[in-house]
Amino acid sequence: MNLKQVVLDTSVVVKWVRSGEVNYEQALQLRKSYLEGKLAIAIPDLLLYELANVLRYKPAAAKENVRKVIDSFLDLGLDVISPSPVVLHEAIELSFEHDITFYDALFLAVAESLRYDFVTADEVLYRRISKRTGIYLLSELLKVS
Repeated sequence: MNLKQVVLDTSVVVKWVRSGEVNYEQALQLRKSYLEGKLAIAIPDLLLYELANVLRYKPAAAKENVRKVIDSFLDLGLDVISPSPVVLHEAIELSFEHDITFYDALFLAVAESLRYDFVTADEVLYRRISKRTGIYLLSELLKVS
């Protein structure tokens, strides 16, 4: 797969900060491609809230560690998208069409509005939306040897 522009969901990005996760290496390869200028990554601003929440409820979470991870994540300079009303309405449509949460649908709506591909590590979500164009499952996207 030769992706150039993607929207990543939280299931992918959380692997950047939690080693030992399934498909950790594949997620890091996406980050590396971004840092090397080979891949453009956009995320809805919702990802920041979801990521902070995941980290907050991690066993032995500390406020300062959550702050540091969020700050270092922001320092990456990813394109953080605040969805327009049109994109929010499209997310509502997609959530009903595919029987997925509004949160998941928002990532898809942002990707489609930008004409970017969408990458998730969530197999259930992937199965529900995989008939759409430009949808990729992280575990299938990059086979790490």
